[in-house]
Amino acid sequence: MIDMLDYETSPLNPLLKVIVPLIFLAVTGIYFAARRHYDGAIRSFIDMLMLFALFATISGVLRFLGHGTDFGFTKDYSLKWIQSLAYVFEAGFFILAGYKLLHLFGGDDE
Repeated sequence: MIDMLDYETSPLNPLLKVIVPLIFLAVTGIYFAARRHYDGAIRSFIDMLMLFALFATISGVLRFLGHGTDFGFTKDYSLKWIQSLAYVFEAGFFILAGYKLLHLFGGDDE
């Protein structure tokens, strides 16, 4: 069981790197299908959730790529900075989605 949890040798590591983007593609399809049926505040809410998921995926890809020193970035100007910015956008869209959900069904405007 310990071998399954070791990042370097586990077969789960490459498997999950394939499965997670496939799940994101499936959810993107569901998103576009749901978007056709809703409008107004609900559509705005699911748009915020989709942007949250998009930036979460970008962050994950950048984490997978590491510093990017293999293809032109340096330790000083690495992909980690872009990853951090993607995390900030991810958090921002999650907060906006929560705000929209709060006011979706007539929550307080205080």
